[in-house]
Amino acid sequence: MKNLRTSPAAKTVAVLLALVVITGGFWASFFTLSQWDDLWYGNGYYDSNNCYVNMYSRYRQAEQLLTQNQQEVWNGSLTYLEQQRLSELTETLRAENTNFRFQAVDNTTGTLVYSNLTPGTELEQAVHEILWDSLELSEPSYDSADVSWDGETADGAQLRLNLKSGERLIFHSESDADREAAGQYGWTFSFDGGWAYEPAQDTRGHYAALAVGFGVTNPISVQDEFYEGLQDYNQFAQYLPTVAVLALVLDIAAVLVLVFLCLAAGRHRDREAAVCNGFDRIPLDLLIVLEILAIAILLNGGDAISYAATLALTPDVLVGLAVISLAIVGCLLALILSLATRIKTRTVFSNTFIWMLCRAIGRGCGRAAASWPLTGRTVVLFLLYLLGTFLTTLTIFLIPVYQGLVLWALCRWTIQWKKIRTGTAEIVGGNPDYKIDTVKMFRDLKEHAEALNDLGAAIGSAVDERMKSERFKTELITNVSHDLKTPLTSIINYVDLLKKEEVDSPKAAEYIEVLDRKSQRLKKLTEDLVEASKASTGTLTVNRERLGMGQLVRQALGEYEEKFSARRLELLPSLPEAELYVDADGRHVWRILDNLLGNCHKYALEGTRVYLELRRWEGKVTLSIKNISQNALNIPPEQLMERFVRGDESRTSEGSGLGLSIARSLTELQGGIFRLDIDGDLFKASISFPESALPIA
Repeated sequence: MKNLRTSPAAKTVAVLLALVVITGGFWASFFTLSQWDDLWYGNGYYDSNNCYVNMYSRYRQAEQLLTQNQQEVWNGSLTYLEQQRLSELTETLRAENTNFRFQAVDNTTGTLVYSNLTPGTELEQAVHEILWDSLELSEPSYDSADVSWDGETADGAQLRLNLKSGERLIFHSESDADREAAGQYGWTFSFDGGWAYEPAQDTRGHYAALAVGFGVTNPISVQDEFYEGLQDYNQFAQYLPTVAVLALVLDIAAVLVLVFLCLAAGRHRDREAAVCNGFDRIPLDLLIVLEILAIAILLNGGDAISYAATLALTPDVLVGLAVISLAIVGCLLALILSLATRIKTRTVFSNTFIWMLCRAIGRGCGRAAASWPLTGRTVVLFLLYLLGTFLTTLTIFLIPVYQGLVLWALCRWTIQWKKIRTGTAEIVGGNPDYKIDTVKMFRDLKEHAEALNDLGAAIGSAVDERMKSERFKTELITNVSHDLKTPLTSIINYVDLLKKEEVDSPKAAEYIEVLDRKSQRLKKLTEDLVEASKASTGTLTVNRERLGMGQLVRQALGEYEEKFSARRLELLPSLPEAELYVDADGRHVWRILDNLLGNCHKYALEGTRVYLELRRWEGKVTLSIKNISQNALNIPPEQLMERFVRGDESRTSEGSGLGLSIARSLTELQGGIFRLDIDGDLFKASISFPESALPIA
């Protein structure tokens, strides 16, 4: 059973089966219930609901006929429209046109007033069963549309009548004569209920009480609605028990399938607990609204089909009813299964917009309560504002004064807050010496402004200290470099002189070569150190001019062609045919290219390819260089650009560890962007400069 609940195939079959059995069970049950009396009473057509509905519909017509007929007796004539209606009713209720029979008898005298029976026929003999009803007809002596009476007043209750003759009568309840006179018109007065009208007591009007007996002929011979109902009854009675049994079976099957689907809702083979899918994550209240809207649309579309079904059950009508019914059942089934899943996952209430709103309000109130030292003051001020509004409302002339004071306070607060914003912008923008004027500020704003002033002062002090430190480091590096240059120059010169002298010992020549190499490296390190210091502090001079990046790159590649070949590095450049221009210092750009290509020459894996691409992208000229590192790059790119950091941790290469740092500083000094990306052993460096505008002719 557990495997079936988690099997997608079993769930699909169960859903399809549920659609069929629920739809079939609904229509079978609907038909059975609509013919309930026919099924359980079993007394024939005369006791069926269809017969009683048609019979009482005819009785309403008989009531109209008797009313019109009595009006003609009282008034002597009818209007043209009333006479036409009376003729239609008389013709409709003739014995030759209907199986409905009736007779009206004066309830007081027992005199026959009207009947549609054939002459010489008794009602008891003509119909299957006689039903009796009383009919009271009245015509007051006054205009019933213009009758009124006042309730209890100091003068009593008055009754006003407009007689048909045009006379207007007024009766007072406290007058015995008036009450007696009003009784002639059928009006009586009681202190409990006021004036009440009794038609039988209206001596100047007309009143008739009729006893009406009616029924349906036995046998039914005239082809009318009773005849058609009898035919349908005889037809339905044959298979109505079978339909009832089918409805019961389908309803039981629908319940069983629904139980299975509810148990399987949200279950998966790889999960122990129920899991909500995308449909189940829709907020429940929103889902219910959408379901109601969808069902309403389907029902509206099914109205025409339902009306057509009352006329004739054609194949098109049956298909339409089936489609609409299946769609509605599908919507309801989806809602039921989603609700079952939500119950299992305990998200019935938590996954609703109402719950989300309540939770948000609760969180807001909780945060307000947690920050009560701050929010409490706001709440108190708001309550004071409401209190002031209430008090000034009692004296209307103080309302504009009070509102004006509130507006003045708000405007003053806004102006002071703008001062704080302006001061903050100045401090953030690089002016830490800016001071916010705190004179006559509100206390809270004043405290905030003073804190910003103190922060600006602290930032200014920190900046000064940082500048002093940077200047000290620059001076120290410059002085140390200058002090190193003098003995280093002497060492280099003497090594050069020794190389020119004849040295017999091979060892001595080897030592001289080592001294020469190491002294040149020390010289290069000293120069890089000085340049890195100047570049980082921004003390280098930048002479910008319009440069062709393609030309510079080609020159640099020419310088490194032999070096790359020595290490079996295959250079694959991608340069555009059209020249790309930037505004930069040629010396600094050349140094950047030299450092990047030198970095590839030193640290790229031998026998690999070096990719170089120059392109235009979003208003910038970008140069990117990619290569495979010979050493594992297990450090982040930002750390690799720091001073004295190299890709080989053993520090066996000839690099100073300043190349990338200098390249980045020189790039940023000229308004460019320097970026490093590392993916495994793939090393990628890129520089971007704003593209130079075309020169004005």
